[in-house]
Parts: sequence; structure tokens; C-alpha cells
Amino acid sequence: MKNLDKELLLWLNNWGSESIDFFWVFLTDKFIAIPFFGILILLIWYKSNFKTAFVVGVFLLALVGFTDLFATLIKNWVERPRPCSVHSNLTDQVRVVRDGLFSSLTKSNAEKCEKFSFFSSHAAVSFALAVFLGRLLQKLRKAALLWMLLWAFLVSVSRIYLGFHYPSDIFVGGVVGMVFGFIAFEIYQLVIKNYLSKFAFKPNK
Repeated sequence: MKNLDKELLLWLNNWGSESIDFFWVFLTDKFIAIPFFGILILLIWYKSNFKTAFVVGVFLLALVGFTDLFATLIKNWVERPRPCSVHSNLTDQVRVVRDGLFSSLTKSNAEKCEKFSFFSSHAAVSFALAVFLGRLLQKLRKAALLWMLLWAFLVSVSRIYLGFHYPSDIFVGGVVGMVFGFIAFEIYQLVIKNYLSKFAFKPNK
């Protein structure tokens, strides 16, 4: 299983080239995701009202915070080196690209490579948001969930392409994220139904 994980990592990672690096660097950047989700919140506001968008925003922030914290706790418990780490024995085989357009604003690649790998917080958070927002936005477009899941999948693949995660990190992170997103949306629906019914998302435009 470990060999398959390694082989798939190297295949996806070494498949890359400088001509398409920008696309994957763009996708993986958290600073790019913030305005993207800001636009979706504004869309919810436009299609309903400010208070509804505010409630959704609070749930999203809580979901992101909880998912990221859980992933960090598991990483520090498992302590699996990243494929680009000097402790992985793969540094001469893995092609490491920038960890986002604005990565220099936080930490260098070398510093990020020495963080732990299992499981991917990018994958977990992306799939959690995709499930939650995808289900909510299905009230506007039936295909919303599929589009959001596609976005989460591409973000997750970018972590392998850029050399920061193994496929198993992505798979487990994605599953955890989808479970958290599903649970969070069910809680959201219960809260709306029982306590905040006037803030339910009912598109009016």
C-alpha cells in the first residue's frame, strides 16, 4: 500500500511542468480562496438578505476552524513527514513548486516541507466547504454540489502536484472533510428549522 501511495505521488507530481504550474499554484492558495468564498456569501446575500448570509458565514467560519484544527491535531499526532521533507527519502524524486501565489508572505517552501503530512488540511477544508455550500446552493442551481466537489478535488490534487502531500493524505482528508461538511449542514438545517427559521436561505431573485 505504501509503495502504491509513493508511486501515485511520483506519477502525479512528476507529470507537472512549468507551463501549467501557475494553474495549480493558483488553485492551492488560501489567499485566493478567501475572496472566492466571499463572493459566494455576497451571492447568498443578494439572493436573500444580509442576516441569512451572516448566519451562513458564521457556520462556514466555524466549519473551517474546526476542520483545520482537527487536521492539525491529527498531523501532530501521526507525525508523518511530507514527501518534500528531508526526512521522507524522496527529496531527490519529488518536484516541489511554490505553495501558493503568496506563499512568501507566510513561510518558505523549506519551512512548509518540514510540517507534517497526514492528513491534508487543504483537502479536508475544501471538501467540507464544498459539501456545505454545494448543498445550500442547490437551491439556486442543481449542479452546484457537483461544481463545488470538482473545485475541492482540483484543490486536493494540487497538493500532490506541488509536492506537499501523498495521495493517501488527500483521500483521508477528503473523506473527513465531506463527513464534517455533511454534519455541519445537518446542524445548520436543524438550527434554522428550530431557532432561526426567518433566516432560512430562500432565494427570492
